[in-house]
Amino acid sequence: MAFSSYNPNDRYRQRAAKRMSNLIAFSFMFAIIFCLGYWVGGLKSQRDIYILKEDKQALSEERDNVRADMTKLRAEAQTATVRLEQLRANYDELIGEGPMKNLVSLVRQQIDSGVDVKRLESVILSARPPQNCSNPISKRFVVNTPVYSGPSSNVTLPKGIVIITGEGQSAQNTQGKKEAWFDPGKPVELVFKTKDGEPQVREGVLPIYHSVVVGDKEYRFTVTAGEKSFVRVSYDYCDYP
Repeated sequence: MAFSSYNPNDRYRQRAAKRMSNLIAFSFMFAIIFCLGYWVGGLKSQRDIYILKEDKQALSEERDNVRADMTKLRAEAQTATVRLEQLRANYDELIGEGPMKNLVSLVRQQIDSGVDVKRLESVILSARPPQNCSNPISKRFVVNTPVYSGPSSNVTLPKGIVIITGEGQSAQNTQGKKEAWFDPGKPVELVFKTKDGEPQVREGVLPIYHSVVVGDKEYRFTVTAGEKSFVRVSYDYCDYP
């Protein structure tokens, strides 16, 4: 009778050994893959950190540049403000208030209206202080109003060289009704008429200043409020030019 050498325990041990071998191989492969992934992830993290550092440095430099520009702009703005104040002070010192300011404004208006600059320059250079002026003379006349029904009134210079008439707005009484006399607090219209020239009209609130050139004389007028219904005209005349 013959006996077989097959042992079933060997088959189980072989299977167990194979499973263990497979488990070891899988664990080894997993460890390799994990280490490789960790290494790649580390490289990516280092790269991201480097990029972030570069971006941070670029932003810091840009911030510093912006701060420098802002500081420069502030300094320039302060310098401009100081310069503007100096110019204003110089302008006020040079021009100020009064005749000089009015004269500058008048010259600007004439240039803006198209008057030739050379002509203005010639007129200004030809101006000189009045010479051989007469003593002041004072007269008065009644200012016409819409409800005034009296005789016409005027100021006439000798030989009718200049005739002055005027019209104003009626004053009102306490009941709001219009009176015959004019209201000196409201604008009036004055007409200066010469024998040989066109009438010259001046409008405004009194006092009003005006001059008229006739021949070789310049007549200078100052018109102010007088007694009720009247205005007072003071004038003199000087050589011209």
